Amino acid sequence: MIARQKLKKILTEWREFEFPDIYERDFKYSLLQAVNIITIIGARRTGKTYLCYQLLQYLRKSLPPDNLLYVNFEDERLYPIKGDELTELWEVYLELFSVDLSKPVYLFLDEIQNIPYWSKWARRITEQNKKLKLIITGSSSRLFGREIATELRGRTLNFTVYPLSFREYLRAQNIVIQPEKLKNLLNSKMRIIIKKQFQAYINSGGFPATLKNTMPQELLREYYKVMFYRDLIERHKIKNIKLLEDYLALALDQFSSLYTISSTAKKLESFGHSLSKNTLSNFTKYAQDVFLVFEAKKYSFQVKKQLRLPKKLYAIDHGLLKAVRFSFSEDLGRILENIVFIALKRTNQNIYYHLNKKECDFVLGEGKNIIQAIQVCLTLSDPRTRKREIEGLEEAMIDYKLKEGLILTEDERDVIKKDDKIIRVYPIWYWLINGLE
Repeated sequence: MIARQKLKKILTEWREFEFPDIYERDFKYSLLQAVNIITIIGARRTGKTYLCYQLLQYLRKSLPPDNLLYVNFEDERLYPIKGDELTELWEVYLELFSVDLSKPVYLFLDEIQNIPYWSKWARRITEQNKKLKLIITGSSSRLFGREIATELRGRTLNFTVYPLSFREYLRAQNIVIQPEKLKNLLNSKMRIIIKKQFQAYINSGGFPATLKNTMPQELLREYYKVMFYRDLIERHKIKNIKLLEDYLALALDQFSSLYTISSTAKKLESFGHSLSKNTLSNFTKYAQDVFLVFEAKKYSFQVKKQLRLPKKLYAIDHGLLKAVRFSFSEDLGRILENIVFIALKRTNQNIYYHLNKKECDFVLGEGKNIIQAIQVCLTLSDPRTRKREIEGLEEAMIDYKLKEGLILTEDERDVIKKDDKIIRVYPIWYWLINGLE
């Protein structure tokens, strides 16, 4: 009864809720009809809750207001969580609201991982109510656990929220480029405005709150501290805090570069740490679980070989990198590569790097086939850089039988013909706006 009383108060307040200003995120609204359960995951402060508000506003255009409900299970008034909150929720909702059960009903449940056995309830309630759809968000490492992997498989779609893409960043700055003008953007006066915004994006990153914050670096450092202590230290009960701190510092220092657990372990041992490679492997997994870092493997037809070979490491956000590292400007080429990686990650493609006699930054897989090869560099103006980037890309194109390749730079455009192959060179800002569709 206590849970029912608490829920009544919170659900009654929902009727009076006024949506805050939001930055519109790219989302395929057709997903809302595709399955009965959608899980929204991602790093802290990337905008999962605000995406829920965006979807609610969209759904209000076609559904009765009472068919939409949002509940945040981190509301302190629900504590202590007893475990019967979800069982009571559906009944209290039907009691208080004039729900039209002949039409779809959407329940947005934020931070649901705080409720024990939530996945069992989600499966049961959607099986019993075919018109009911659940939009679930929660702490990334916990929501990506055993429940989804086993009980909700086949019943849910996962949607990952990343920091603002450059396209979303422009929209947040009230810069909207009409579709018919995209192709001619390189030759239009608008490109000056876009290039200026891209420099700002490089400096600030894409975490939404940094756009209106007067001290964005301090804010990003605070984000990192919360992820470090709450998502890593507390979540995994890590005792050797200094080891984790030094390991992450080394890992983030190697972003957009090849790294191995063995070489990192040797560096940490030189700092005086006593450790096992298994511990570092776990640290990497934990950091990936909370979306702090990502790995790209070397492409190989043999999966075992992929696992043994060096990885390339990328961070969730280049602005966060700038905030927690001491150097930045001299790493601009690597920053651009990190930006491209996260843009590719948003498309859910299989991302690898190529390394044989030469290196290619990204090769994109579809099934067992490589369908695209991409190089990223600051500029091709230096003859040695130009030779290296073209030869690495060309080797990948030959190995994977590709007719076209792509080089992305800060602000160059070109078409390079090599025998029967074509290499297109584009500015990264242009590709981010126009190249992923």
